[in-house]
Amino acid sequence: MDFSTPTAGMQSASAAFDSAANAITQAFSNSASDPLSAGSTMGDSVDLSTAVAALLKSNLDFTANIKMAIVENQMNQSTFSILA
Repeated sequence: MDFSTPTAGMQSASAAFDSAANAITQAFSNSASDPLSAGSTMGDSVDLSTAVAALLKSNLDFTANIKMAIVENQMNQSTFSILA
């Protein structure tokens, strides 16, 4: 069984998730000590929106690659049961 394609996809999605999470962390660390205080700026909201969208996309990508691995496993099991 070769799970290299879904594994590579999961690693890529995980790296994208980490990158987006770091971008969100930076948005909060660049703000004032209390990000909810009046007059506080949390960085560019467009960057924050982009980072959140990237988090959601990486989650969907990871889930899709898990499902690909499951289907590949089911196909292999079916092939083995036919051959046995």
